[in-house]
Amino acid sequence: MNDNAVILVIGALIVGILVAGCTTPSPQTVPVTPLPTTAMPVTMPEETTLTGTWTLVSILAQGRGTSMVPLTTITTTFTESGLGFGSAGCNRYVVTYQVSGDRIAVGKPAVAKNECSSPIGVSDQETIYLSNLKAAERFTIDGERLTFYDLKGTVLLIYDRSASQESSLPIAGIPWILQLYRMESGANMPANLDTEVTALFGTDGTLTGSAGCNAYNGTYTTSSGTTISISEPLVTTEKYCIAYGVMDQEEDYLALLPSVASYEVTSDGILYLMDEHSTPLIRYSI
Repeated sequence: MNDNAVILVIGALIVGILVAGCTTPSPQTVPVTPLPTTAMPVTMPEETTLTGTWTLVSILAQGRGTSMVPLTTITTTFTESGLGFGSAGCNRYVVTYQVSGDRIAVGKPAVAKNECSSPIGVSDQETIYLSNLKAAERFTIDGERLTFYDLKGTVLLIYDRSASQESSLPIAGIPWILQLYRMESGANMPANLDTEVTALFGTDGTLTGSAGCNAYNGTYTTSSGTTISISEPLVTTEKYCIAYGVMDQEEDYLALLPSVASYEVTSDGILYLMDEHSTPLIRYSI
């Protein structure tokens, strides 16, 4: 083979190699999983909720767990709106509460002020119970049993879930005392210090109290959450009081009640009655 032939052969080989090197390889097919056309089933974690009525079975007193004073019953009902209420053995009470995981923060209890001397020990038990409830920091629910603990893990209160659920108004059974009310001008007027204006929402749907001079009564209804509606007109006695401002305050106060559409209890035990726009109309304490 002459030199020209050798050059041609080598050139052909080089061209072949270059062409082969520039050839684009065929793409590989990657399997793709199609999106589901229906919602995929999701397993939700089991809820542990305080909502419902609980009956106390044991209370920490003097460093040890003790059973209830005979012939007494202590209950608490936790609502979805963040209120807890019930009987402390002698008096009814209401508190606010907040939950995050297994942590709980309980507000200052608003408590009626009845004196109970029987059975022996009921008043002391009530004081200890309300103190322990306020001190609760953590809780567990095991089946039908609810336990409250302090920060150190000490058991404070043990409840069993009640078969019957209390359906009364959380603020019922507590005599509320007027602090402020909203005047027609929009200004907030402090209660006259020479009088005591009260409101007692009964567990039977009645509303009674003193308007400062005259007693009044009526009815109320609730539907859900913190909504409330007060009957109109309210029935009052017909006395006239000469103390300055008492009758004007009474007239303004009674005129506000039928406008109430909802209520709110604060963490420091203050009750607000509000209109349909959530504007506070009346403020009470205990």
